[in-house]
Amino acid sequence: MQVLNRETLALFPSLLFTGKISDVTACDRAETKLRELQKLGLGTSEERAFITQDNIQELPEMKELADVFMQESEQILNFYKIKRDSHYITNMWANITHPNHRHHLHIHPNCLLSGILYVRAPAKCGPTVFGDPRPGAMMIEPSHSEMNLHNMTAFVIVPEKGRLMIWPSFLPHAVEHGHADVNEDRIVLAFNIMMRGKIERPTARLDLK
Repeated sequence: MQVLNRETLALFPSLLFTGKISDVTACDRAETKLRELQKLGLGTSEERAFITQDNIQELPEMKELADVFMQESEQILNFYKIKRDSHYITNMWANITHPNHRHHLHIHPNCLLSGILYVRAPAKCGPTVFGDPRPGAMMIEPSHSEMNLHNMTAFVIVPEKGRLMIWPSFLPHAVEHGHADVNEDRIVLAFNIMMRGKIERPTARLDLK
């Protein structure tokens, strides 16, 4: 006896959308403004890190990149068939850090999509790591003959100047410790996306304006 008409269905996948912007010089223009903000102290300083204020999407110098984030987010929301009146960047900020600086695993609450653009990415600087969001996925951890997208519990992206990544905001992510042998900053623009409109369910309704 055989099983006929086999199918393999990817149930509840967590998707990462990525690509490289066509004009990488936009990263240089953004960095010029970010360095100005850093020099003026318009943000917060932590150990080996400077974080700008989180409304820099409102700056004229950031418009060309904010427009790209909006355009790409629109395509992703359309891909998910999300009904909405519109969408917008809730907040956008930059992290200027030592290339080997590490950031803990976290999510971005109260938004639909989150993303980053690598503005400056020294060789061997800290990679971005995505973790499995399913709480029960590691109840048993068997050994594997090889790792792939279907059995891994973490996915690593090597930083590259001009690379854009957007993902559902529930997806845990972190920055691993880098191994760069230069004292060149790692610079990332980060942003969150939310929708406007009514969410209507049989047991609950929400009006997002």
